[in-house]
Amino acid sequence: MQRILIVGGGYAGFYAARGLEKRLRAGEASVTVVDPRPYLTYQPFLPEVLAGSIEARHAAVSMRGHLRRTKVIAGRVRLIDHARRTAVVQPPDGAEFSVDYDVIVVTAGAVTRRLPVPGIAEQAIGLKHVEEAVAIRDRMLTSVDRAAALPPGPMRRKLLTVVFVGGGFSGVEGFGELLSLASSLLKRYPEISASELRFHLVQATDRILPEVSVNAAVQLCT
Repeated sequence: MQRILIVGGGYAGFYAARGLEKRLRAGEASVTVVDPRPYLTYQPFLPEVLAGSIEARHAAVSMRGHLRRTKVIAGRVRLIDHARRTAVVQPPDGAEFSVDYDVIVVTAGAVTRRLPVPGIAEQAIGLKHVEEAVAIRDRMLTSVDRAAALPPGPMRRKLLTVVFVGGGFSGVEGFGELLSLASSLLKRYPEISASELRFHLVQATDRILPEVSVNAAVQLCT
């Protein structure tokens, strides 16, 4: 029986496993997916999660719940030895182990790019996973609450300042959703005025939404 190993449980990995389950006959091959998270993140929903428009569970799809004939391993593939047809997996806890395969599909995906700017690693939060969207929402709620208890000044201004780095689809939508959340919170905090909210969007290129035409970008942002 052929052993198929899929590295990464994102869109490509999840749908590769799902497609194989539909096409493979019983006993024809075994399918294994290795990913640090046991669920697929539906990334287009993350801006709505950080704004609280939808619950976090609606942006996550359980791999074990939907891939009934696939073995799901929680961990990271640290090494692939293709000559020996084996991969070394590092689980969240415990010692690493090897997984043998006949066919390997590498769909490890991408990670949030951390620019070499002092403070980013310690202070910034990415927006690729459900946990990050929830963390952004929690920080916004906490910051507004803390700011309301302070008199006007540098600390209060800092707590009410938000910076989004990246003006692509995720950055622009996340910016808008979080600004909407912050604005709605002010209804409960009469001691904070809307003019105190400072939201900044930083983009390296000469315009935001570089993925689309200028006219489309203008329409999307108005």
